[in-house]
Amino acid sequence: METRTGPSPAQRTGAWVVLLGFTLLWLGVAWDGQWHVDVGPDTFFTAPHLMFYLGAAMIGLTSLAVVLATTRDATAAAPSGRVVAVGRLRAPLAFLVTGSGSAGHLLYGATDLWWHTVYGFDILELTPSHIGLQLALQTQAGGLVLAFLALRSRRSGRWGAAVAGALFVASAAITLDGELFGFPLTLIGHGCGAVWVFGVLVGADLRYRWLVATGAAFLAVLAATMLFPPYATQVYADAIDLRQRDNALGLSIVGLTLPMVFPLVAAAVAAVVLAVRRKGFGPRGVMLAVGAVTAPAMAAQAVVSGGFGVGALADLAVVAVVGAGLCWFGWQSAALLRAPAVAGVAR
Repeated sequence: METRTGPSPAQRTGAWVVLLGFTLLWLGVAWDGQWHVDVGPDTFFTAPHLMFYLGAAMIGLTSLAVVLATTRDATAAAPSGRVVAVGRLRAPLAFLVTGSGSAGHLLYGATDLWWHTVYGFDILELTPSHIGLQLALQTQAGGLVLAFLALRSRRSGRWGAAVAGALFVASAAITLDGELFGFPLTLIGHGCGAVWVFGVLVGADLRYRWLVATGAAFLAVLAATMLFPPYATQVYADAIDLRQRDNALGLSIVGLTLPMVFPLVAAAVAAVVLAVRRKGFGPRGVMLAVGAVTAPAMAAQAVVSGGFGVGALADLAVVAVVGAGLCWFGWQSAALLRAPAVAGVAR
């Protein structure tokens, strides 16, 4: 039986469908956040909820279809991707991650339905079910990045990876909130999502220009996040005869939380990557340094806008340590894409 030399057609098509699903998921989440701020209470079956659950369902069903196609044709494993054995199934790594994230999203969605049934309206966004939904969102974003990095031999795949990386950075900014032992978790989300993306893109041997492209794609994500939620909230509120709050600003609450310095930081990291590759430096120290410097630089926006007190410098030092580790972890994550197919898969 002939062994394929690249990702299967199912993987190539699946990556783009997952991207579409995640775009719906992301904009639906941003819309839901806007609704809570500008209008207030909601029920489970509101348009923002239906939009992001549609996106999660698209991701889950597509991931399942790719897994079944890969199981049927076990030679779909390729040097640019890895197949993982899950019982009798053979799952490309990226789609195993996106599928798991989607399953978690729908599971926590059922929990959210129970929450609404018991307690009625959501007054605040930070309910237990919403926290689970945010973590599932980030899992799907990570799988999306891996799905397109498996297609990096094609120019379209590299552009897809840039867009996926931008979405990962955006979603990381809202995944963590609140405090843990007095440490503001928001700083981790703002600072460390980007460094994982830097690590995985460089680890996948993408050229420095694709870091710049990721920054440019982030501008498009930012524009969509700033424009769509306020407009959709106004139209939907009018359609169901609900008034917006008197203090509603009409500005995207999620868009304003995104790390707007990311394109500049991405360009700076691209320049560093270009320089160190020309000088032949090894990746270990470089990626640790990139993470340690860029993570607090990204988190500084949250420090300024959040009005953190005198402990901000200590908080940023923690972010630097975590950022160094996550940038290196991103580099190691890219190594999974180069790993051989799991033993037991027919070649």
